[in-house]
Amino acid sequence: MNIYPAEYEDVYQSYPITIVDAGASGGIMPLWKLHHRHLFIIGFEPDARAFDALSGQQNRLVNYFNIGLDQQSCEIPFYLTRKQENSSCYLPNRDLLDRFPKPNRFDVIEETTLKCRALDEFLNEENLSDVDFVKLDTQGSELKILQGAPSILEQSVFGLEVEVCFNELYKSAPLFSDIDLFVRQFGFELIDLRTVSWKKAVGANIGNSKGQLVFADALYFKQPQHIEETIRLLADNRAKSKLLRSLSICLIYGFLDYAIELLDIMGSKYFSDRELKNLDSHIRSQAPLASRIPNFPMRSQLAVFFSKLSKWLEPRRHKKAEPNLGNF
Repeated sequence: MNIYPAEYEDVYQSYPITIVDAGASGGIMPLWKLHHRHLFIIGFEPDARAFDALSGQQNRLVNYFNIGLDQQSCEIPFYLTRKQENSSCYLPNRDLLDRFPKPNRFDVIEETTLKCRALDEFLNEENLSDVDFVKLDTQGSELKILQGAPSILEQSVFGLEVEVCFNELYKSAPLFSDIDLFVRQFGFELIDLRTVSWKKAVGANIGNSKGQLVFADALYFKQPQHIEETIRLLADNRAKSKLLRSLSICLIYGFLDYAIELLDIMGSKYFSDRELKNLDSHIRSQAPLASRIPNFPMRSQLAVFFSKLSKWLEPRRHKKAEPNLGNF
């Protein structure tokens, strides 16, 4: 997908899409990596095991920091688990985890102390507050990090990708409902969920792959009227770039309809009629080939058949995850 209209290349060079990535283990998200030339990454990874691998990937557009994030500057306990990605500032809830396969990946092998900063405070000090997107995958502390970032959520951020739990994998950690209520007060609305389910250990090999809904990646975009209020306060060149970056985020996740809606509501304030026509044409041109195939007799029945066939053929395992977050 081409999210960058060629005539605005200079705008993207001056104002790249700025992403905060908390829980940056593994590097840039695959979906975003396709567009790395026009990204500015601010990554946070408190686990030294993962940070060592990330430090060699840094350049002028990719910055990683070996610190934790919290609601405020503080020091908190941090529990290192056997599987590095499961480390958390919350203790694993073994009463629940032991009911599922492979619970030993949550074994706590070391307890240490983590120095944390509030995200707003850190970004202000570094003069990096013009953030467009926040991705959080921090094993339970996502709400605390968001609570430490009210300024950027109110004044800057268009999109969020947040790992959310529906069950208490970590003791006393906030759940999806807590996070959803918090971000909605800043004008965000839920766009999509990439769900993950686990089967119980005692019946992991029985029946189809879907088990209990455990967690998901949740995608939020700021509602058009709220991003319009944000953009209105910016100087013309920055307002134009902010709208372009918001449109690009919609395209990255495949939500062309949301991009067209934003352009329809705000576009005439920042673009000429010619520019509007070209942008609208560009967005529509990114529609995947499958969506351009017209309806034909038996199409619905064929879709149902192949969906069932896919379910019959999928490998049997205890974990089932939706393949994508976004409209692909």
